[in-house]
Amino acid sequence: MQRNAICSLFFTRVEPGSDSVVSDSSVTSLLRRATGGERIAADRLLARYRDRLNLMVKVHLDSRLAGRLDASDVVQDTLLRAAQRLTEFEKASVPFYVWLRQIARDRLSELYERHVSTKKRSVLREQVWGLSQDSMARMAIQLGGATGGLIEGAIKREMLQRLHQALDQLPDQQREILVMRHLEQMKVAEIAVACGLSESAVKMRQLRGVERLRSILHRDDSGSASSFRGP
Repeated sequence: MQRNAICSLFFTRVEPGSDSVVSDSSVTSLLRRATGGERIAADRLLARYRDRLNLMVKVHLDSRLAGRLDASDVVQDTLLRAAQRLTEFEKASVPFYVWLRQIARDRLSELYERHVSTKKRSVLREQVWGLSQDSMARMAIQLGGATGGLIEGAIKREMLQRLHQALDQLPDQQREILVMRHLEQMKVAEIAVACGLSESAVKMRQLRGVERLRSILHRDDSGSASSFRGP
């Protein structure tokens, strides 16, 4: 029962955010005007991505930083940096959100090194997997997962802990793709660019990640997950 509820989180259909329905022509027009120095166009362009960046930051802001920083402050810093560097985007050759997201990740890395004294080599991993159970619960509820009312109290906490442990056993790239697709709600095309993969490769790794997650959780049910560690 619990395993099925956990797995349903990663089979939930990802609904695009409101900014995802913005037409390419609209974004292109705003980008052209913004990089040309039009302040109003830049403000409108960046405002359309605020919600997506806020979601992304919340996913990667673990309890060690959440008590010191607010996600909205990190997003604001990101947007300010992006506004100052808009002319650089013309040379980036990536979707605009992927470019913004990288600026946000760079900012998070700086904050982790400053406030948590995390070694640089482990910063990005801990940003993804240092999530509190409350954060996992909020993200699951946002995705319409089974934790939004079907499971409560101690059972919910146990389920989220098991999900966290199972995710930690996935290969890094599979885990990162699941996070980007199902928690950050990124498009497959965006993930492909961010990871340097083809879209078909992203879909395959996503599928394998879900299957592996299901296998790990099944092993956990049978009492053998603690000794399982994939390559």
